[in-house]
Amino acid sequence: MRTCARRHRILRFVLALPMLAHVPPALAQTASAPARDRWTGQANLNLAGSYGNAGSGSLGVSAAAARQAGWLRVALEGGLLRTSTDTVTREAFGSPDAFSVRRTVESQTSADRTHLRARFSEPSPEDGDTSPRFFAAAGWERDAPAGVRSRFDLTVGMGTAWGRTQAGGRRPFETSLGLSAIHQSDQVTDPDVETASLGLRFDVRAQARYRAADLTLVSASTWNLRNTDDLRLDVIGSAALPLSQRLAFRTSVQTLFDSRPSLERLSLFPVPGEPPVGTVVASRRRTDLIVLASLVVRF
Repeated sequence: MRTCARRHRILRFVLALPMLAHVPPALAQTASAPARDRWTGQANLNLAGSYGNAGSGSLGVSAAAARQAGWLRVALEGGLLRTSTDTVTREAFGSPDAFSVRRTVESQTSADRTHLRARFSEPSPEDGDTSPRFFAAAGWERDAPAGVRSRFDLTVGMGTAWGRTQAGGRRPFETSLGLSAIHQSDQVTDPDVETASLGLRFDVRAQARYRAADLTLVSASTWNLRNTDDLRLDVIGSAALPLSQRLAFRTSVQTLFDSRPSLERLSLFPVPGEPPVGTVVASRRRTDLIVLASLVVRF
């Protein structure tokens, strides 16, 4: 019952989103105010489900907001991507002429990714100025499919931007380089990998407009300075097509690469069809690919 009520609330929220496309004049004037005087950002929602004889559901929610106050720019970001699968079992009890059917449902979360991030930096330089600016950032993430229970990083460094300022107060190309302190806890502990490490982080953000679509490429790479063969990449390419002043449709492709992936504990079978004789530990795949289609609400 709780699951159905939650799904109904989500459905009502999705149906109410198109009403945001009709912005009153007073609100439209506020939207054109300078970004430094208020919070600006966007929220993304993607939802899919199939219920009945079998069940599966996917929910993705993410949001990003930024504000510039004086010499400090604050950017916040967070997201949740969860996929659940229902295994439906039906059994009959009684006689061939008179029987009853009992239905049981077992839910299992097959994917669970969560991340939170905050960044504090000096304001972006004016057009033509490429002098570096100081920044500090902190982030936390959980990636169950990749075997990461918890990963926390704290980064300090310098960044700059190139090109003319575009709508929203951002320049088309930004880069930053920083030193990261990382603590990672995996679902299966690897004795050859330290939980705490020091890394070099390099971020790239590029944005452009092609006809009516807004194109964005965001890349974050971390190189472990203690284990030089440990490299992590997180690359997101997206295209957003405006539907109204407040709404847009966005498609994105995210590639996650880890040269030293987390371990996974597997059941060991002597031959197919025989019961397991124990467990073994093996490495997960190095690359994950995530494709999403989302409804974007700008504020």
